[in-house]
Amino acid sequence: MILSTIAYIGVLLVWSFVRIRSFLSMQKYKEAAVFGTLIGISSIVGSLLMFRVNVPSMVVPFKLIFEPFGTMLLQQ
Repeated sequence: MILSTIAYIGVLLVWSFVRIRSFLSMQKYKEAAVFGTLIGISSIVGSLLMFRVNVPSMVVPFKLIFEPFGTMLLQQ
């Protein structure tokens, strides 16, 4: 499991390095920053999931935000 996680992170590092360099060569700095942030977060979450760590779901905050709007729309 450790070897597969190391390989996963290694592939992501190489791929993200190549993509960020291509973004920077096209002078797309904002896209490079967004891509780097997203790939960083997803690599952390992915490696935690590979180690079978329970990651909190993102459904609960969205449910708390949008559930009142849904019930209000359904009552009309």
